[in-house]
Amino acid sequence: MKTLVIEKSRLLAAKRWDIDFHLPAEGIQKYPQPLLKKVKDVAQIRKEKRDPRLEPEEAFKYIDISCIDVQTGLVNNHQDLLGEEAPSRARKVVSAYDILISTCRPTRGAIAVVPIDFHNEVASTGFSVLKAKDGVNPFYLFFALRLDSTLEQFRKFSTGSSYPAILDEDVLNTFIPVPSLDEQNRIAEEVFLQIKKRENMINEANQLLKEQFNAIENFLSGDNSSFFSEDVSEDREVFIYDHIRRVKDSLPTLKTTQTIKATVS
Repeated sequence: MKTLVIEKSRLLAAKRWDIDFHLPAEGIQKYPQPLLKKVKDVAQIRKEKRDPRLEPEEAFKYIDISCIDVQTGLVNNHQDLLGEEAPSRARKVVSAYDILISTCRPTRGAIAVVPIDFHNEVASTGFSVLKAKDGVNPFYLFFALRLDSTLEQFRKFSTGSSYPAILDEDVLNTFIPVPSLDEQNRIAEEVFLQIKKRENMINEANQLLKEQFNAIENFLSGDNSSFFSEDVSEDREVFIYDHIRRVKDSLPTLKTTQTIKATVS
């Protein structure tokens, strides 16, 4: 059980009574103290907004939280909308190389760098939008904000249970490691090199899967060529009909309040 002795005045000032908020973050402590800076030392919050609905026939690109791949931090599935179709949360104007941070459920890591072709487009108000200060590589900042030690601090700042959220001020007060610009550049390059390698491997795997499905389709169409893989699955039995039937027979009856009567036509 965790215990904490704290002055009442600090609790009142923070307006937070949960112990997790007041206990120091652990992950960030592994970095050398001279390396640590608050986000507000290296970036600032963008406040620019516009209402696309004021130009109902004007097309724009919209980024909401679901557009960000939480595994890679890439913007993958934006929406092309007309102003009249704009959701009420489509308000934040973004610039190329800004960093988007989802303030709702922030520990998911929905954090991305705004691509060049989204310059002057619109993002959801569910994001904090950061602009890296001079001398700070935005791609490194993206990496630092996705560190486990950063997400831990986001968790501690979060309020709410069903949809925990943080504020712009919480983002600015979060500590991250910030090395020299040369090291930032090297780290940023390596991060996106590995993301690209991952993307290439997924594309190659998808192509192999497509080719195998095509081979199966050809077999069903009368082609006598073998489509069987040389790899032998350790759990191949689970895909066999007899096994499936045995498992289904062993499962409990479904609980339901509705009975479907068989009809004879």
